[in-house]
Amino acid sequence: MSWTLEGVPLRRVLITRLRYLGDIIMSTVVPTVLKHGDPDLEIGFLCETPGAPLLQTHPDIDTLHILDSTRRGRDAAARTTLGALSAPEGTGFWSLARELRRAGYDLSVDLFFNPRSAWLMRLSGSRFRIGGTRGVRRRLFTHPVESPAPNRDDGFGRAAPGGLGAHLGRLAPLVHAPTGKPFAQWYVEAFPAGLSPRLSVPAASKRAYEALDALHLTDNRIGTLLIPGATWPSKAWAPDKWGRLAQELAGAGLGPVVMISPPSGGDDFHTAMTSAGLSNGGILPPLPLEDVLTVLGASRRVVTVDGGLMHAAVALERPTVALLGPTDPDLWFPYTSFGPYRYLCVQPDCHPCDLHVCGDHICMPDLPVNLVAEAVASLRMQGGGEV
Repeated sequence: MSWTLEGVPLRRVLITRLRYLGDIIMSTVVPTVLKHGDPDLEIGFLCETPGAPLLQTHPDIDTLHILDSTRRGRDAAARTTLGALSAPEGTGFWSLARELRRAGYDLSVDLFFNPRSAWLMRLSGSRFRIGGTRGVRRRLFTHPVESPAPNRDDGFGRAAPGGLGAHLGRLAPLVHAPTGKPFAQWYVEAFPAGLSPRLSVPAASKRAYEALDALHLTDNRIGTLLIPGATWPSKAWAPDKWGRLAQELAGAGLGPVVMISPPSGGDDFHTAMTSAGLSNGGILPPLPLEDVLTVLGASRRVVTVDGGLMHAAVALERPTVALLGPTDPDLWFPYTSFGPYRYLCVQPDCHPCDLHVCGDHICMPDLPVNLVAEAVASLRMQGGGEV
């Protein structure tokens, strides 16, 4: 029992990040770091059903708790349902509260901090509960912790950049007993170069390989995988540009080029890929999340817009070029120091912003195809050889 809080040894820790695939993936650094400090620590993770396929085989998670969820709120219609077709069955709110109480966690760490997650932490029976500091919900936690500024220039900020630090910073009240060091100091010394999220390479999906077989790929290997599906218009790149990119990449020997059809608006992308005139490769149908993970694992490199699958590509260690619109790259793509991961971003005076729809939308439309193709080609030379 290496981790303590207020001098009390911790045996079992629950982490929760209920939703949003990218945030769930970024939060996987938390169980990894805790396990590194104490391999015997038992870790549970709580998420909603759509994110469960990401975590079912994660090596640092001992128990996965799944909250059955019906999406609600202003973003419900826009959010995709990747994984919902075959995600494991979840548990209702009150049954899950009883399940968490039976598990006997010493500490719960809420990385989402919405009303449901805050109340589940309170009802879990955990002696200690770490959460955010906003409003009355802070009263449901024993240790409200302010998330650290994402771009602060200190040892922790450099070793835990952007959104990674926002998640890891919640662990500030912990002490690593064998060294006597508070969490932030211990982390900087244990991971001086930082830590990127990791997902387990998924087991082969028969459904995914059947879809790849239909494209007549040799050994089901993808040269470059294109992921154009964007939740919001402000993060979308035009279908005709994706088609021209596929054509340029194939011509540069970076094929076979395969695209995952977005959950909606796929007809325009089918037309664009047909117009590219590829000799092999093509476009896959919309796939559930676990099948998409198999496709990612079969890809040599990935080009993607901002979204959950962008983070999944990095977590599966696929060389990645991310096309970012209004997103702050320092916060949401803190990966460039960890490997062959690059982002491209047109940054007008109004950048970054949180707009989902923009009447003066220029940050994505102004991103030229040739610049993206050059960035993908540059991934080949990482480490002195082809990736």
